[in-house]
Amino acid sequence: MKSLFQLTIQYGGRTAFAAAMAGVFSLMPAVAQAQVAAELPGPRDEQLIEKPSESVLMKESNLIQEVLEPELIFRVEPTRSKILKTKLPMTRVAITSPDIVEINEFSTTEVEVIGLKAGETTMTIWFAAPDGTSTVLRYLVKVAANSEEQRRAEIEYGKLEARLNELFPNSIVQLIPVADKLIVRGQARDAQEAAQIIAVLGGQSVDQGGNLSMGANLGTAAVLPGAEDLRTTSIIDLLQVPGEQQVMLKVRIAELQRTAARNLGFDFKVSGDNYDVAHIIGAGAGNLTAILDGGDVELFLQATSSNGMAKILAEPTLVTISGKSANFIAGGEFAVPTAVGVGGIGAVSTTFRGFGTQLAFTPTVLDKDKIRLQVAPSFSSINSSNSVDGIPGLDIRGVTTTVDLREGQWLAVAGLIQDEQAGSRIRLPGLGDIPLIGAAFGRQTTTREETELVVLVSPELVHPMEVEQLPLFLPGTDVTDPTNKEFFWHQQIEGRPGYDYRSTVWPAMRHQILHENHEILKAQRHSRKASRHYHECEDYYISGPQGFSN
Repeated sequence: MKSLFQLTIQYGGRTAFAAAMAGVFSLMPAVAQAQVAAELPGPRDEQLIEKPSESVLMKESNLIQEVLEPELIFRVEPTRSKILKTKLPMTRVAITSPDIVEINEFSTTEVEVIGLKAGETTMTIWFAAPDGTSTVLRYLVKVAANSEEQRRAEIEYGKLEARLNELFPNSIVQLIPVADKLIVRGQARDAQEAAQIIAVLGGQSVDQGGNLSMGANLGTAAVLPGAEDLRTTSIIDLLQVPGEQQVMLKVRIAELQRTAARNLGFDFKVSGDNYDVAHIIGAGAGNLTAILDGGDVELFLQATSSNGMAKILAEPTLVTISGKSANFIAGGEFAVPTAVGVGGIGAVSTTFRGFGTQLAFTPTVLDKDKIRLQVAPSFSSINSSNSVDGIPGLDIRGVTTTVDLREGQWLAVAGLIQDEQAGSRIRLPGLGDIPLIGAAFGRQTTTREETELVVLVSPELVHPMEVEQLPLFLPGTDVTDPTNKEFFWHQQIEGRPGYDYRSTVWPAMRHQILHENHEILKAQRHSRKASRHYHECEDYYISGPQGFSN
């Protein structure tokens, strides 16, 4: 028989308890330390427990007959079970942690012990003896993975690790299985290769071109046959990417404007030999003119209905290093005169104001694929109707903000839905207020404008292309100069693609690219030889001092 005092000494005395709590306290905030310290027994309480009085020991002796501890060890594997067959009937079975072990009682002499997850717990069984007494048996149940399966998993993960290092020779990959998790450590060549390694382990595969594809039988099974059972519930990515990472920002600015207007009005002109009275709205589309009495009286009726639509779509793209700013502008500039005076002498200086698509952003890579963006995209266009002294105004759509995004994610950083409606009425007092016929003595107009705008941004980690990844044909490559027949007879300003009659080099080179490398283009792969010949010819014949031939 062991007393409560003896159990306290066995499972840790005062010195061990103080050392353990000191280590835990060092990891706690100050507020939590104060709260825990208030709930823990103080020095006086510990003294009372470690040195109980004679009356307390006597009370324990009178009330407690025996303290039972686990007597045997019972081992079971996770998701496996064992069945206990007893010689005496069981009256009761108790488990300390039901989340580690589950008990199924089939009869009074059979019980199934199922391992749920790794851990330790206690199991207590009460037996009914033939003489009517009760016997207790206690087990320390240990749920642990099978060592044989664990060794097999380590061997398979070792093979998979070696295979990954063969597929990605510029990276160093180390796989560490821990329970149902897989830790991936090492160093990848760049962010794209790191994503490909994680994608392979997560159930995707990489083709020869470096592209990811999904499939039921891909992933680790495609890299290492027989590794289907190595799928884990979660992958912890600890791969490191050396050097500064380059970020490409994609921005989409989309705007749609709709306008509608209606006009209705009457104007007149009365002329004679000695007088001329007129109130003319001006000739234009929708005006109906009637000349009566030999031209002495002219009536003008204006009834128009117009609708307009304008669509704007800008997609600028910009690349920079993490932590560095970058700016991009595509558009034009117009002159803005400014009056200045020095010493009482007036002068005019000219400044230029830009318009078009502008993009400025500063990316900061926070994690492997988490990027913080300080982005300021804008799109401006000239509005001649808003001009002052001949200087046009600008319509500007833009935003300045800071957001956090994962690589490849899109976020609408700005949006606008605007609906404007206006109306005006000009009439002759008195006559213009008469119902029905009052419209003949005035003019009225209604307009409505609807605007929808959205600005989206998406970051992406990029790296320079290899030589074989360069495109053979760039924008405008097939735009050629028309022949005389095409220009004068067919009135075309562009020639047939690939047939530039002024150049002696381009047709032969295009023929070489299309025909000699037909199979390569068909497979969407580029030839180093064709690319080298292309750049050599372009530098010498097209970009060189000779220029185009006549």
